[in-house]
Amino acid sequence: MLTRHADSLLVGETRGSPMEFLLRSLPTSHLEIIVATYFQGRTTREAARELGLAPDAANARLYQAMRGLSLMVDTYRRVHADPCSADSTESH
Repeated sequence: MLTRHADSLLVGETRGSPMEFLLRSLPTSHLEIIVATYFQGRTTREAARELGLAPDAANARLYQAMRGLSLMVDTYRRVHADPCSADSTESH
């Protein structure tokens, strides 16, 4: 089941959730390492072997990918924030 979902990310299907859109917006090398580790359940060492990377390079790429995705999620949340909820948090 997870691999079917991962396959849809890799081939760029146009439907899906905001998170799927953000994942597809990543550089291919970042998407591949996230799919291999999070969606296909591989260790970074296994993902490195599959992607032809040194283990240290896979760890660094996964870190960069997750950092980039985190920044994208933060931006998405700011852009799509409910203005009413922002007002209520500022009054506290």
